[in-house]
Amino acid sequence: MDLFNNSPLKILTFIFLLSLIPSNQLCANTGSDSTSYSISINKNNIKKAIVECIVKIEDSSLFMSSIGANQFPNRWANFIHELKATTPEGKPVELKSLDGAKWKVHVSDGSYVKLHYEVHLDHEEHEWSGGVDGAAYARKWGVFYTGRSVFIMSGKEKQHIKVRFYLPEIWKVSSPWRIIENQGNSYLIDNLTSLTDSMFFAGTHEEIILIRDDFQLIFALGGDEIVKQKESFSKMATGVLDYYIDLMEGVPNPSPDNKFSKSIVVINSSSKTDGEVIGNNISILLEKDGDEMSELIGRFIFAHEFFHLWSGKSFAPLNDDCEWFKEGFANYYTLKSLFHIGYLNKESYLKVLNDFFYQRYITDKGTGKLSMIDGALKHDHWGLIYSGGFFIGISQDMLIRSSTANQSSIDDVMRILFKKYGGTNEGYTLSELQKLMSEASGKDQTAFFNTYIQGVAKIPLDHYLNMGGFDAIEENGKLLVSLKKDAIPTEKQISDGLFGIK
Repeated sequence: MDLFNNSPLKILTFIFLLSLIPSNQLCANTGSDSTSYSISINKNNIKKAIVECIVKIEDSSLFMSSIGANQFPNRWANFIHELKATTPEGKPVELKSLDGAKWKVHVSDGSYVKLHYEVHLDHEEHEWSGGVDGAAYARKWGVFYTGRSVFIMSGKEKQHIKVRFYLPEIWKVSSPWRIIENQGNSYLIDNLTSLTDSMFFAGTHEEIILIRDDFQLIFALGGDEIVKQKESFSKMATGVLDYYIDLMEGVPNPSPDNKFSKSIVVINSSSKTDGEVIGNNISILLEKDGDEMSELIGRFIFAHEFFHLWSGKSFAPLNDDCEWFKEGFANYYTLKSLFHIGYLNKESYLKVLNDFFYQRYITDKGTGKLSMIDGALKHDHWGLIYSGGFFIGISQDMLIRSSTANQSSIDDVMRILFKKYGGTNEGYTLSELQKLMSEASGKDQTAFFNTYIQGVAKIPLDHYLNMGGFDAIEENGKLLVSLKKDAIPTEKQISDGLFGIK
């Protein structure tokens, strides 16, 4: 039923009746400690969401996510209006607003409280630092929200959280949540982390759904410019997904503490290209009528962040001294995947090495001065960590392939890590990476790690590229690299390996 195609009286009647339902009935079939939300959006004002929820109070407090919206003293609560609390029977409950999107609730712990509030979708009127930072937005064809921007919560261990949408006619929802059958636009979420690390799009957008084994990838495409590229996006998503599955020999296998079987990629047109990852989900904004670089960045964001469902979510480092590996190798396999689907050819692939990665690496103020094992540097030294880690991946791949006549590669290291740590809460270490790469090449990599990873020496990339079928030279702040014209078969096989060709 579409509430907002009915009269205001019917809407008020529905809300009144909802308040009379005992909390244990609102939580029926979702667990006795469950939290239930309803989100209503009126077609006449899509920039306002009305949220009703029942929460069980713990620690006498309510809160929103502590991640993002740092520029506001009251964080995500900056966009919350008309917040009211009552008992399930309708008696008013006093709330005291605190800084940081927190509220003191004047009821005893264990009590259920019914909340009513509005989320005003004016996030884009403000400046945001880094990506889009979980900010929500509206388009003519629908609305985008992140979990952190919309949900008020209580407690820490909530399970079986239910969310139901009441939407304008012909609207639908794309989300990473489990659908509750026969309860239109109703979803079940495992825990608060999955709730706040989620994102959803509601509107008249189009979807692409890809299923591999028990994993599901959903694309939500909004805007005429984006929808026109649906076939292209479908081809890209299918190719990248299958490339990663073939590489790793399996679909993502996350830790028991962060189980997921569905990821969503939301792509909408915008005034500029941007993107971010939240939890297991990706948001991409593509510049309307953008140039080739804007298009490449959009594809790159998807392929890079999607690779993290394996390297990052299925197997992850124990410490931040391996961020260079997690982020840099994701860059390496991102380029391989884009080559695999035909978005890059050999010429454009090699051009990106210099024009983007090498320039970011060579001009980073930390290159030659700071060690890349300091993972905290990645926010201020993209060139050192992301590009430097990428060049470590290339160097080790060339070294392993040339040492084993192309019988082994860095792919073997990735598969070992996935098989060992996928589906566990354990993680790898810096010393383990050194051991695995030494075993793969048959050569002790202690000096390499001490010099270029733990040390601060600049990576002699031309040296390692020349181990394969490349002619490479670094001069005048540029990396000049081309395929060797007289390469022998083994060298050609090694150079093919750089592109992801078996």
